[in-house]
Amino acid sequence: MSPADQELLRPYVPRLVVDWLRDRPADTWQEVEGSLAFVDISGFTKLTEKLARRGRVGAEEMSDTLSATFSSLLSVAYEDGAGLVKWGGDAVLLLFDGPDHAPRAAHGQDRRRAAERRRRPT
Repeated sequence: MSPADQELLRPYVPRLVVDWLRDRPADTWQEVEGSLAFVDISGFTKLTEKLARRGRVGAEEMSDTLSATFSSLLSVAYEDGAGLVKWGGDAVLLLFDGPDHAPRAAHGQDRRRAAERRRRPT
């Protein structure tokens, strides 16, 4: 896979998959040593129901809220060396691999919680 192809895939395909396709394209499976972190937005369903009653404005507000929340969350996660594995509505699955993956995952989760507390209105 060329560097240009990798760059095209970067926003849409997990880093794990891009690296896999580049390094071992014929392999049908791989074993990875790492730590996973599942991050879920608490209260998402209740917020969605509340905003749904507002129609299109509510949908746009929900989209803006999710975008801001996950942009902040993923920015911190990437600083700690995480890779996005899966996105699912109000949750993400992150992979920390490489040296010291477990302490980086724990530290990263703590940093993300602190960042989210700072974002919340009082």
